[in-house]
Amino acid sequence: MVVSGWQTVNIGDVAHSPGVLEAFRRFAPGVRLTLWARNIDDGVRQLLARYYPEVALVEERVGDDGSITPALERLFGEADLLVHGSGPSLVGKIETAAWRAHTHKPYGFFGVTVDPLRPYDGTLERSAAMIDAIAGDLLGPLDRELLTDAAFVYCRDSLTRRFLQGQGIGVAELEFGADGTVIFDVVDDDHGAPVLAEYGLVEGQFLCAVPRLRYTPYYKIRGFAPRAEDWRKEAYNAGYAESDLDVLRQSIISWVRATDLPALIVPEMSYAVELAETRLAGTFPADVRDRVHVLPRFWDLAEAAAVYRRAAAVVSMECHSPLIALAEGVPSLYLRQPTDTIKGQMYHDLGLSESIIELTDAAAGEAVERVAKIASDLPAARDAMARSRIAAYEGLRHHVEFAVGRVTALRQAQGTEGQAQGTEGQAQGTEGQARGTGAAGERGADAP
Repeated sequence: MVVSGWQTVNIGDVAHSPGVLEAFRRFAPGVRLTLWARNIDDGVRQLLARYYPEVALVEERVGDDGSITPALERLFGEADLLVHGSGPSLVGKIETAAWRAHTHKPYGFFGVTVDPLRPYDGTLERSAAMIDAIAGDLLGPLDRELLTDAAFVYCRDSLTRRFLQGQGIGVAELEFGADGTVIFDVVDDDHGAPVLAEYGLVEGQFLCAVPRLRYTPYYKIRGFAPRAEDWRKEAYNAGYAESDLDVLRQSIISWVRATDLPALIVPEMSYAVELAETRLAGTFPADVRDRVHVLPRFWDLAEAAAVYRRAAAVVSMECHSPLIALAEGVPSLYLRQPTDTIKGQMYHDLGLSESIIELTDAAAGEAVERVAKIASDLPAARDAMARSRIAAYEGLRHHVEFAVGRVTALRQAQGTEGQAQGTEGQAQGTEGQARGTGAAGERGADAP
């Protein structure tokens, strides 16, 4: 059972689920898979039905008291292993805790970030120094229990691994493990064909660009009244939106001027549609303006992946669009904001240090140079992506094989134990039979 599916307003969060499913399907083809989805919609259900028809889908919830439904009880009895999918934290801790309490079977975490520094911001380099300086226990009791008892913990970034080691998490298999998104490469081209046709885009001859604010306005997305903290985040966003977005703008300008090829501004999160239309559309110089298009709607993961596959490159202020592009072997550049989590370290862990730029004061110039470099030699950029992709897939292969191997080893141990118990029982039965025969002989001798 894979517990995943955290939200649908972010195509990156959607990609976690099919990514982990694909890793197990590809590297352990004999395994029967069930997706235990936390929060999905009809679009995700359709994607799963089309590309993963063999995967059972479960949407049962755990009770507030940790109780499980009869359906979950049956599934817990059938399944041998629970895998917590990729995510920004132990998002599925309630489900994992229920599995741990009701089954005593192995479980583990696949590509998770545990960031102890939220809500503090900083570059990844500074984050590493701060993690090394942590002197106390920063894990909640449930998180610590779940991590300690896990069969494996694959950290989405090496900073998470560094933090957990410093917290004394002594799991034998505590390693870097790529976000499942990097292996989601299964969609058909027909998902993206309408977008290419609408904007006259030619395969391999356009750029995709993805905007972002430093803090996601979840109160708007989910329709609840803003609280004081939401107003603070809005104010913080206002202080950096223009300077951050200008790095993306200058990257797009660099691309168009270097290649004379168009750019399409697209969302990774639903709110970014309005952001692109109000803060980027119509803000480009005259020689570039007609070559820049803005997708005026949110799109789903399948459509995004199909378009990224046929793009020449992707430049994104969001973390997961470049990973979706990586799965398709397409060059990408991640413009990391200091308020994003330590998950960005995964780019260095994947051998993609040239594909991440910290949004500091010097970021615009660096981004322009990096985009121009990609544009000047697209084949070399694709080759670099291919190498990182292969390395990521080999890592996922090892992790899948280890996870499945734990189940196999447990079964063998249980079989050996059962066999030993059976032999012991057989011996006891033989001994009892011998005693019974002896007693009968004695009684027979004394009988009249």
